[in-house]
Amino acid sequence: MAAPPPPAAPRRNLLPFAGVALVLLALFNGLDAMAALTDSKVLTGTDRYVFGDLHSLGWTVLALAIAQGLAGIRLLTGDLPSRWFPTAVLCANLFVQFVFLPSYPVWSLLIIAIDVVVLWAVLTAPDLR
Repeated sequence: MAAPPPPAAPRRNLLPFAGVALVLLALFNGLDAMAALTDSKVLTGTDRYVFGDLHSLGWTVLALAIAQGLAGIRLLTGDLPSRWFPTAVLCANLFVQFVFLPSYPVWSLLIIAIDVVVLWAVLTAPDLR
């Protein structure tokens, strides 16, 4: 007679990690937004994008940073049924970071990688109801 299979390891809940990472991403995006709004020399002021100039990008990224902060706080407080909001915010940040690729590619790719890891943590977290 065959031995019973070993019990499955319990799935770890990575939502606290995702919440803290979202708050950190909000801080990073806030810094990016301030650099764009203050005409910092980090970003080239002559770049014009199809959707507007550097100031419009700065305001967009600032709004995204505020949304990321709220999504991170929602995850940290245990608001699990509404995982769609952090998912939407992370997907939006993925696309916005592609705009920053010409200015500083390594930083943008790092933020994109963090977005993907946090998105995975949010979408694969066990249902705790």
